Amino acid sequence: MRLSFALIFVFLSSLAAVCAWTKEDYEIFDLVSDLEAAEGKGTTFYSHLNVDPGATTHQITKAYRKKSLELHPDKNIGVKDIEKRFARLGVIAQILRSPEQRERYNFFYKNGVPRWRGTGYYYTRFRPTLFHTLLFLLLLTNLFHRLVLSLNYKKHLRRIAYFENAAKSAAGVLGPGGISAQNEKIVLNANAAQPGRRRKVKVPMLEGNESAGTLELIVRGNEVYLPHEGGTLTPISSLAHPPSFAQTWFPSLLLSSARRLIAKLPPNIQSSLPAILRELDEELVAVESNSEEDSEEGFALDTPTLSRNTSRKALQKGRSPRSTSKDSSAVSELESDADLLEKTSSGKKKKPGPGKASAMRKRKMGLKK
Repeated sequence: MRLSFALIFVFLSSLAAVCAWTKEDYEIFDLVSDLEAAEGKGTTFYSHLNVDPGATTHQITKAYRKKSLELHPDKNIGVKDIEKRFARLGVIAQILRSPEQRERYNFFYKNGVPRWRGTGYYYTRFRPTLFHTLLFLLLLTNLFHRLVLSLNYKKHLRRIAYFENAAKSAAGVLGPGGISAQNEKIVLNANAAQPGRRRKVKVPMLEGNESAGTLELIVRGNEVYLPHEGGTLTPISSLAHPPSFAQTWFPSLLLSSARRLIAKLPPNIQSSLPAILRELDEELVAVESNSEEDSEEGFALDTPTLSRNTSRKALQKGRSPRSTSKDSSAVSELESDADLLEKTSSGKKKKPGPGKASAMRKRKMGLKK
């Protein structure tokens, strides 16, 4: 354990030593900063001497002599800071004529020179703004949403495959495990001879658990359909939609907003727009019609979900309000007669009779007589 900590410390120390600036580096940084302040921003050692970055030492020496004549203090009497500029030119020429220092300067020349940040020289790092942060979060959340859509799509496909196989097996299209292969061929041939034959079957919502509820499906030929109250059928295989980035939250939000705005335009303009912008009305009509038809049956447009069986008491309670009008009127008459009998019986009991006070009075009257 201690050895690992020691190795980590040595590695970090060597990394800090490699990344630390040397004395010559600081000299180059100071020269670049002073040169840009005096000669203009973006001025380099090569541009200051009017030579190319690939110039030889002889060319640099020749350019230095020429530039030194221009900046000599004797020829520029009264010019401000001319002595500093002349001395800086000599240091720059010395750095460029030294192979090691020139190689170091070329590194900063190509990769950029660090800037003074108050406590030292640092490179100007990229600082993301609020826009960049929001854009990153937008892309990240849409990628996660796309992943969730893919997982749900695979889950829906497995669930639809289960319902299809279970419905076909119940309808005899797929022979169960107890039926021989010959009987299976007979059943398949019979179904092939009657392609329009429809069979209504009930499939458990959970495989091997009929108490969890059943789903009513219709098998016609080799297709399985989800019935609706109005007699329409929806292929169960069409309930799972392949995922796409257009279904993620941000593109779908933009599409829905655009469709709402387009819905307010005249029909002739709407017909000239792309079909993707006019799908909202069609989808709404289909969803509304199916939702109205399936409200009583409990079907949905998405893949079927779990539904519990209702108890017998709940069914009896549900059936009692749907009884005939005659039965309901008879029951109400019986109830009303019973109420009248109870009222009359209770009223007879409450009629005045010989109470205790009247009996005593009668006894007194009898004694007097």
